[in-house]
Amino acid sequence: MEQDSGQDAQQYRPQLLDAGQSRVWQRACHQCDLLLTRAHAPVGQRLLCPRCGATLHRNMERSVAHTAALSLSGLLLFIPSATLPLLEFSLFSFGAENTLLNGVQALFAAGYIWLASIVLFCSVLAPLGKFLLLAFICWGSGWASLAKPVARALRWYHHLQEWGMLDVYMLGILVALVKMSDLGKMTVEPGLYCFVAMMVISSAATVSFDAETVWARLARRAAATGGGDKDRKAAQ
Repeated sequence: MEQDSGQDAQQYRPQLLDAGQSRVWQRACHQCDLLLTRAHAPVGQRLLCPRCGATLHRNMERSVAHTAALSLSGLLLFIPSATLPLLEFSLFSFGAENTLLNGVQALFAAGYIWLASIVLFCSVLAPLGKFLLLAFICWGSGWASLAKPVARALRWYHHLQEWGMLDVYMLGILVALVKMSDLGKMTVEPGLYCFVAMMVISSAATVSFDAETVWARLARRAAATGGGDKDRKAAQ
């Protein structure tokens, strides 16, 4: 493992698998597909592939706590981002304010059902679901009794995170801001600032979240609960 501080530190490389170790929990390098014994990096360090040197796992300090804080912040910012106006377009005496949900409603009213459904899912439902799943995973990983729901939430999160396209929606807003500024007056509203903050927090939550730390935390809770049950049975 190699410390992220850049100081002279020992590098830890997982062991290669022998032919008789097929039952060992394995990890494959995402760069060169080398099969290795699966290991969990200590806090603040990372695992390196012994063949290509790729980073296999980076264990950030207080990953679960940081992800929980970011997901809750994203949920708080989601409400003003979805309800407050993003942009205001005015031409002479005519003016109109556009919100995140207004655009979806306009697409449905115009008959673009599939397009409206995709925009609704990618810009509203997927980011909201991502924040809710991350908050539940971080909170539920502290309880051994919630191991199965947390495992399902992790699977749903890995499927859902590819569909949260806030950056694409933001690119569309910037294109509209540039194209329509020549036709009339475009004013940035408070909802856009909340939307940008939510987009940054969503990216930060993705970077700080470490699924392997969650699995390790669940394993420690399960081991502690199993040990306590054995002690109670022995006492009886």
